[in-house]
Amino acid sequence: MMKTMRALILNSGVAQRLKPLTDNLPKCLLEINGKSILQRQIELLLSVGVKKFIITTGPLQDKIINHVKEKFPELDVVYINNPKFESTNYIYSMWLARNEIDDDDILLLHGDLVFEKSVAQKIVGQKISSVIVDRAANLPAKDFKGKIQNGKIIKIGIDVFGNDTVFLLPLYFWTKEDFQLWMDRIEKFVKNNNTSCYAENAFNEISETIDLIALDIVNEFCMEIDTLEDLKLAKQIQKK
Repeated sequence: MMKTMRALILNSGVAQRLKPLTDNLPKCLLEINGKSILQRQIELLLSVGVKKFIITTGPLQDKIINHVKEKFPELDVVYINNPKFESTNYIYSMWLARNEIDDDDILLLHGDLVFEKSVAQKIVGQKISSVIVDRAANLPAKDFKGKIQNGKIIKIGIDVFGNDTVFLLPLYFWTKEDFQLWMDRIEKFVKNNNTSCYAENAFNEISETIDLIALDIVNEFCMEIDTLEDLKLAKQIQKK
């Protein structure tokens, strides 16, 4: 069977840092200049050839489903609800989606990620497992960084620092084979009730067996929306 690509969009979080905006609205439905974050993501991915979607959800799932039905009534999409969204991280949401992967390569992204079309084209065009990084950016204190060794990412985390470290944005292309290796290790974490950590913690344990390439953006727009300040900045950049 010929492999295809499926986007897995993680939207099961509570978004505490964006309250009160997220009291009754999922973070992915916050608008940036007239379009929700999720609508922007789906439109861009459709425009670069991604046709199948999995969206994980947590609280307020119905609002996400209704929004997607309104904006993309013909979309090939499966929803995976994480009923333990308050006590688990997205590592558990990914595990819940394991049976929907089929024989697909995976485009994995966080539901709060805003990016331009050139970034989507860059990641979708890969043949080997890759992740978006920004080598020119200052290393953030509270966001993901990636440690690079011999041209590949060997460790991902918030507490990763050093001269061989770059700012990492959670937009990945995974070959089916590499993603399955990661999911197998995630399953061990779940069976050990280790579900409050990041899925990348599981990756770090097997990184020597996977060639995950750092794909650098150059003067291209890609950012996560974690705070009210992030949302304001994204609106300003998008207007430009």
